[in-house]
Formats: sequence, C-alpha cells, structure tokens
Amino acid sequence: MIHSGTRSLLTDALTPPPGFLFDNGVATTYSLDLVTLLGLPLHLAWLGHAQENSGEFDLVAVMEALRRTAGQLTIFCQRGRMQAPRTASPLYGLLEGMVHEVTASHGGAFHPKVWLLRFTSEIDVPRLRLLVLSRNLTDDRSWDLSLSLEGTIGGKKLQANKPLCALLERTMKMSHKPLSRARRSNAESLVADVMRCEWDLPPGFNELRFHALGVGDKAKAWLPLPADGCWDTLGVISPFVRTEALRRLAESCKEAPFLITRAEELDALPVDAAEKFAAVWVMDERAEASDTEEAVVGRERGLHAKAYVGKRAWQTHLFVGSANASDAALVAGKNVEFMVELIGKASRVGKPGDWLSEDGIGPLLTEYVRSEPGDTATDRKQKQQLEDMRERLCSAQLSLRCKAVDGGWSVGLAGLDQFDLRDVKGWTWPVTVRSEAAVPIRCDEALLHLGVFSAQDITAFTGFRLALGKHELWFAQALHLLGAPADREGEMLRAALRNNDGFVRYLLLLLGDWEPGSGIGGGGKRGSGGARADGLPLFEMMARAYARDPGRLAHVSQVVARLRKESTAPDDEILSADFLKIWRCFEEALNEQGSE
Repeated sequence: MIHSGTRSLLTDALTPPPGFLFDNGVATTYSLDLVTLLGLPLHLAWLGHAQENSGEFDLVAVMEALRRTAGQLTIFCQRGRMQAPRTASPLYGLLEGMVHEVTASHGGAFHPKVWLLRFTSEIDVPRLRLLVLSRNLTDDRSWDLSLSLEGTIGGKKLQANKPLCALLERTMKMSHKPLSRARRSNAESLVADVMRCEWDLPPGFNELRFHALGVGDKAKAWLPLPADGCWDTLGVISPFVRTEALRRLAESCKEAPFLITRAEELDALPVDAAEKFAAVWVMDERAEASDTEEAVVGRERGLHAKAYVGKRAWQTHLFVGSANASDAALVAGKNVEFMVELIGKASRVGKPGDWLSEDGIGPLLTEYVRSEPGDTATDRKQKQQLEDMRERLCSAQLSLRCKAVDGGWSVGLAGLDQFDLRDVKGWTWPVTVRSEAAVPIRCDEALLHLGVFSAQDITAFTGFRLALGKHELWFAQALHLLGAPADREGEMLRAALRNNDGFVRYLLLLLGDWEPGSGIGGGGKRGSGGARADGLPLFEMMARAYARDPGRLAHVSQVVARLRKESTAPDDEILSADFLKIWRCFEEALNEQGSE
C-alpha cells in the first residue's frame, strides 16, 4: 500500500507524456518558493536537462521555458506565505503574472496542494493530469505523499468531479489580484474539462472520491468517514495535530491502531491528547537527517505527509491530500483543503496496519516519548507577535512607486506611514537583488526609499525580514507596482543572454525540439561555442523553421526587434553583425510572405 523505498519527484510528474506538450495548468499551494517555481517550467516545456546537477539553472533555457509556459500556468498561494528568496535573480519578475495570492473565505488558511495540467498532441486526444500532494511548492526536504492521476476527457459530465471544480472556481474568487481575461479563460476551460474527465485509478483501487473543504458559503466541519456507520479501524498520519480533532477521529472508529505525527506537536498538547490511539509514532531522527544536504534556514524537514487509512468490512479507504488532524481543517472547517479518497478491497490494497510493516514505513518510525516543549512562553509569544505583524503587513495597502532617474530607476515603498512595527524590527528589499541590500523599515515616511535599480531588477515581489528577540521571519509579497519600466522583459532578456553565445543558444532553443521530448536543439550547454545543434548550422535550422513552422521565426523576429530597441552601443555584444546579415534574408522573406 505504501513503500518507503518508492520515491517520486515533482519534476517528473510535471513532464508531459511522450508526444505531448503542456497546454494549460493551475496549481494551488500554501507556501511558495520562487526559486523552486522558476525551475518547474523547464520540465513542463521539455527542457529539464537544462538544470545542472548543482541545482543551478541555465538562465537562457529558463527564459525560453517561461515564454512557452508562463501564460498557460497559474499558481495560487496563501497570502503572506511566499518565501523570500535567499538568492537574487532578475528572472523572478517573469513570474509575476503567474502568481496569485489568496485568502481563505472563512478566516483559515488556503492550504490545498493540487496541480491540474492539460497536455495536447497533434495525433492524440488531450489528456489531464491531477497531482494531489501533501507538500508545498518549496524546496523542503520533508517526508510527503503524492498521488498522480491521468484522465481522459469524455462527453458526459460526471458529478464525482464536482468538488474539484468547486475548488478551482472558489480559488479564482479568493484571489487578491484579478485574473487576466486570458488566465480566467484558461482556468474555466480546465474546469469544463474536469467535469467530463474519467480518471485512471491506481492499481487495486476500484473507486475514487474527491473532497473539497472550506469552499462552501459557510465553514463546515469534515471528517474522513465511511458512507455510513463508523470505521472498524482508522490509522492517522498528520504532522500537525490538535486535541479536539484527534478526539473526533478516534471516536469515528472502533479501533484506532496508530497515530503518526511530530513529537513537538504532541509535546505542546495535554498528556492525554492521543490516549485513544493504541500506538503513537514519530519519524526516527535517522530518517529525518541527511549528511549530504546543507542546512537551510526555513527549510522544512521531518514528517509532512497527511493520510487517513480506514477499514470497514472488506474495504479499505485511503484519504490523501492537504488536511491535517487540526481544528482549523477538520473541526472548525475554516481552512481550504483538498483530499482524495481511494477505495479498494483490503485483500488487494492492504489494511491500515500494513503501513507500519517492514515493507511499509515502519522502519522509518520510532515510538513517541514525551519531553518538555522546546519553546518557552516568551518564545511562543514572540513568534506569535511576528506572525501577527506578518498578517498586518499583508493586510496593509502597500504599493511600489517607480521613477526614472539618472543611472536607473528609483523605487519607493508607499503605505507604511500608517503602520506601527511596535517592538519588531523590519527590513525590506526587491527580491531580484541580494537581501543584503534591504533597507530598515521606517513608518515615519510616506514613501520609503528602497534604492536605485536597473530596469531588469524592478519587480512587484518584495521581501520582508522581521525580527524580535532571537526569532526572525522572512517572507515576500507581490505588491502593486506603479510606474515600472515599459520593457522590463527586454532588459531581463539582455541580462540572461549576456553575449552572442547566449543569443545563439537561445535561438537553438527556439528552433529545435521538433518532436516533444526529443531533446533536439534543447538548450542547456548543447550547441555552445558555435551556431550548431546536432551538426546543423544555425542558417540551416532557420531555413528548416521557415519551411516547416514560420511561427518560430516570427518569435525570433520579436526577440531581435526587442534587442535592437534596447541596444545603445554601436558594437552590440548580443546581436553580431554576422547574424544580422543572415537574419535580413529571413526578415525579407517573412515580410514578403506576410504581404501575399
């Protein structure tokens, strides 16, 4: 039913099926890491090989991957839970149209972790892929669960898909930034397809049910329950737990064989909070640790999976998704969550107790032993003050004002003059530059001067660092941006290309990959040092594109025009004289073709 040795990567789950291309997608997450998001379009666009083993990206490939996918992928995350990147990059600005911050309708958290993707092919019908995860869109190194479902779009509406549609529709309404007409149309198209989608079930399971929590007009309690009666047995896996939620779960079954959670969660609850569970387990420290990974501040480790495994008569029900055994998710029903229920015969998919076996996750667990909470009352108070200040900053009407000056663009943060940090210290900066450039937050100025920046570094994404006592809180927001340079993307393109070699590699990305996933002309270091890809000179690749797909040359034309517009030097490092001489031939041919 579950095997600790079976691992899956989100990047693999995002790669289109052979022969297909990414067409449209929506993703939801509680917290969001912009660095992680920046690399995912590489896989959606079949350019995953452009990421080096070191984890660094080929910026040229990232630019092309974003061109292919950014307009078709929309990300929703909890407002205030965007992580402030510890590394600077001008490319974060290219994600602005994609990211939408959300606040849950009933005062809880926007917590679902769902990806819905559509792939298309010239020779096959479109396919949908649904990913339901317990992990956020971050680089956390925690133990999570994922479910991937492939679906075929049919002609009949299926009521079983209604909860998934309700989640998507409600999410669009909760977005602080209105969706553009094109993005809304894309999302509504996905909703229409979902209603007619038949999903392929995982081996052994014969039924599938969706549960969308917190999307109704009123908050409503929810428990993972059978259709009638109570469970014979119910096992619970939840990193975050509360007393009342645990009590209700234990009372929903005749036997509660196990609870798997985090030790620090139970340490903070009453001693008898989990007494109705026959056994309480936590992750073994050896399973949580890794000698090969450097410690990163704010990176989650340990248990993060959420699952409820119930058995009634001959059937096993497995619930996976985002909902913790917390009061906000299950008792008050304030959170927005999404869960999938898989049903199958216990003889085929296993029983709850099988999860603890040697073939399951048993070897990763150790029995819970209570200890004193690590945080003092002062620690808890200061952490809560920082969280309250985060919420107040996110609720404030902050905006960025840009003004052209000698040497670049002056950027100021407006809206802090009505704010009071009290005992908290704060700093802020554009995330496209290093956090060392952060300026102290002052609330006695109508416009806080952040600095003078190049056009490529202007972004709506603004980092914040708050400090109180020994505790710090880092996060980012997408603020309203006023007076920004008209062609920021052109400046970002120049920064990524840098020179003629970079431009040639970009052309190879534009002109290669005639078969999805073939890797022909596919970015990275391939073709570096010369205008060749797989032995084809650049001129021949352009000629092939003109004959087979002139639209590719149309985009080359747009790129060349943008680079010419931004160029002020007589000897352009990016557009060489040799290339422009070749390009004029194709430019004239395209103009003649357009006038016919």
